[in-house]
Amino acid sequence: MMNAWTTWKGLLLAALVAVFLTACGGDDGGGSSNSAPDFGDNDPNVVVAIGDSITEGRCVPAGAPYPSRVAGLTGKTVINQGKCGELTSGGAARIGGVLSKYKPGYVLILYGANDAIFGYGTDAFIDRLRSVIGAVKANKSVAIVGTVLPMYDSHAYAEGRAADYSSAIRSLAREMNVRLADVRKEFGSERSFLLEDGLHPSDSGNQLLAFTFEDDI
Repeated sequence: MMNAWTTWKGLLLAALVAVFLTACGGDDGGGSSNSAPDFGDNDPNVVVAIGDSITEGRCVPAGAPYPSRVAGLTGKTVINQGKCGELTSGGAARIGGVLSKYKPGYVLILYGANDAIFGYGTDAFIDRLRSVIGAVKANKSVAIVGTVLPMYDSHAYAEGRAADYSSAIRSLAREMNVRLADVRKEFGSERSFLLEDGLHPSDSGNQLLAFTFEDDI
């Protein structure tokens, strides 16, 4: 009986440990790992943020853009590689040069608004985003991909696509085992996080973006 009891206790303890580790790992929708990343010859104190005007922050300014706020939160060097009006195809074309120039330990990826506005299908969008993430992973940088912000008012016609993109991004993060910054979930239905154009983040929205990405660095 003692041996059987000891075995039963061992199995129970193993099950409890497994549950504990799962809980501690959280559910960020991606495949982030608790183990230290292998950065190769990249600098773990350098972060690149690539995306469109939401990242660049100069086209429709509302306080400091989120990448500079991430720098303040983390103490890391954050290089803003946002480009106003850029589609995901532009990011796919640029990412190789960006990686070779800056050798970042982390890359924050935030695309989808312009693709949705121009009406690109989800499959085409995801294929291009997969190309961006694939290049980042091949470079041994840590990819952190964001979902698409909600859209209102004059841009509400693209909201359905933005929602579809975001669902697909969550699946892609799991598929490619990368970290997910679910900014869409964090923004929720709070309208004040966006400017009057219903597209670009307000000052509080930029801060929320920074907090959400910073969580995964």
